[in-house]
Amino acid sequence: MKFFLLGTDDSCSNYPKIRNWFGKVDLRYANVNEAYKIPARQLLMIEERENTVFPDIISEPFPLISPEVRSVFDMYEPHIIYREIILLDSRYERSGAYYLPVLEEADCLDEKSELNLDRSRIRKGVIDYGRTEGKAVFRVGGLNHYYMAGRLDLVESILKRDVKGIGLTELEVCQDYGSHRNEPRGVFTAGGAGQG
Repeated sequence: MKFFLLGTDDSCSNYPKIRNWFGKVDLRYANVNEAYKIPARQLLMIEERENTVFPDIISEPFPLISPEVRSVFDMYEPHIIYREIILLDSRYERSGAYYLPVLEEADCLDEKSELNLDRSRIRKGVIDYGRTEGKAVFRVGGLNHYYMAGRLDLVESILKRDVKGIGLTELEVCQDYGSHRNEPRGVFTAGGAGQG
């Protein structure tokens, strides 16, 4: 089974740039146990630009998905917690409705993965399939950045809709976890505090 990191298309330079979000969205609480500490609905201002494009997935500074993508997430993982975020450009009177998905975390990166020094960027991602525990979409665990990963069938369902601006990065999949290490196979955690 294939997996992909879900984000914004790198060629999209006009996606919304969120301003002054510190203190409003605290990613330490973007886990199933503490999501209630993030307001259920908020309005965030974006840089004022006449040509802003609202893609269906925004990667930075934290993941946001459109209602269309949320509908697909809900088909595959119906118990996801969401926080609604409205993005507003007051000068040009443009807005977009998004959701911050609070995904279960899967500590599923294999040791063959390549990360930067502070573990905030994946240079090469290798997923241990056994440690995804069959989840169709999840937060990649053990990182200092909120990466969303989706299984091929979920990604195909998203792409069948009229979506725009989505970037996909394929992850390698390793299925022989445990053959070279004496660690238990895959456990999802509800953690995530302190990451992001």
